[in-house]
Amino acid sequence: MLTESSRPRTSSDMLDVAAWIGRNAYTGSRPRPLTGCDGRTVALVAQPNRLVQHKAVVLARNVGAELRKIDDATWFGYFHRAADIVDRELSAGRVTPVARAISATTGLPQLRVERGIAAVAHHLRRIEDIMSVQAPQGDLAAYRTGRVDAPWAWLPAGRTCMVRVPGNFPTIQIEWLQTLAARRPTLINTSERDPFTAGVFVSALYEAGLPDGALSMCHGDVPTWLNLADQIVWPGEHAPSMEPSRLKTYHFGRSKAVLLDDHPDPRTWDRLARLAFQGSGRLCTNVSALAVTGDAEAAAAQLARAFNAYPVLPLDARAARVPAFPDRELLRALVREIEREIAGGAVDVTARDCDVPLLVEIGDSAFLRPTVLLTDAGSPLFRTELPFPFTAVARVDRARLDEACAHSLIVSVIGDHPEVVELLAQEPTITKVFADDAFDRGYDPVDPQEGYLSDFLFQKKALLPRRTA
Repeated sequence: MLTESSRPRTSSDMLDVAAWIGRNAYTGSRPRPLTGCDGRTVALVAQPNRLVQHKAVVLARNVGAELRKIDDATWFGYFHRAADIVDRELSAGRVTPVARAISATTGLPQLRVERGIAAVAHHLRRIEDIMSVQAPQGDLAAYRTGRVDAPWAWLPAGRTCMVRVPGNFPTIQIEWLQTLAARRPTLINTSERDPFTAGVFVSALYEAGLPDGALSMCHGDVPTWLNLADQIVWPGEHAPSMEPSRLKTYHFGRSKAVLLDDHPDPRTWDRLARLAFQGSGRLCTNVSALAVTGDAEAAAAQLARAFNAYPVLPLDARAARVPAFPDRELLRALVREIEREIAGGAVDVTARDCDVPLLVEIGDSAFLRPTVLLTDAGSPLFRTELPFPFTAVARVDRARLDEACAHSLIVSVIGDHPEVVELLAQEPTITKVFADDAFDRGYDPVDPQEGYLSDFLFQKKALLPRRTA
């Protein structure tokens, strides 16, 4: 998968991370050093200049028509072969140095990184299903022809698309992979902390036969791309200021669960804990708050016991699930925020059952102990998400559940309560409601995620007279 020109080269344990301008790896002359959680330099990251960025845009503009001419079997075959390549590289251990670097720079446990990469490869094998649910009448051919059974055509809203890829967890790569699967030439802008993961899939796709220019990847600031890309997808913070028609953003998840029964199935607590720990607590689908209509203190105690089954471990331990913090300023700010809440009357329920302090140091790495906090529904910590396994628990009146759960990506209703599901589904700022045995379903790319990505990438155009194939 990684050729001599594209494979991250090691000097001791340090990687050289190339950008990609089409199918060509670009190293540049002034790479940026990237440090890990322990302060040591992990990689030297290429920083393409404006001229190089412009070349990538030209390649993307020129290849768009070619991508729409490729038949569906060939097109989606690129994604399937790329999945095979990534799986083979994972099995052979050739992705291990990259996973180790991602772990060091993001603070994610190494095994979680490798499994996240494997999960993306699994998504690639389902790419037709992921894209068909977003197409008119489920017709994959519409992505290349624009023809639909309607008095309008379904056509690209731009020729090129830039996707900013956050560094929270490897599975976020599916965002730019969907953009590419929609036959849109894609400019990938990686985050400061993870310039590695996207390259694994760019390399595999080009090895699988993807046409030159369909993908380019740059790290860090990309002013030329921001100016020239027709459309921009920007999950996470610090979105650029531009006309709304060019920009699609995603808000924080702030996902929540609702418990209406004082005595749920005993397995509920382990399932809630797993939902909090998926992606090491760095996913927008993690349960960040639990609204309880009954005994909130008892519920918090049960959840805290389930949390305590996940100890803080070194990042290379196979059982590690808790992330470290490469950003010590952020770490200190989170400690202050939680301690301020406790001083105001909140209860650190997790601390009752364990003697592990909130701030944990292992070697040169720093962690926050997974925490269940009993607080009030009006607390800011009940309405936010933190980048580690953390759940705020509060009592909420049943009639005010929609208000308490507003502005949430997912609300999980535990138990069979169709009237509550309907109440929450009617709240415009709640994106998904899961209930019954599906309450901990989590993310699946076939679901709309604040709408479907294709709703942004394509537009309906009146086209008369209509011509049939």
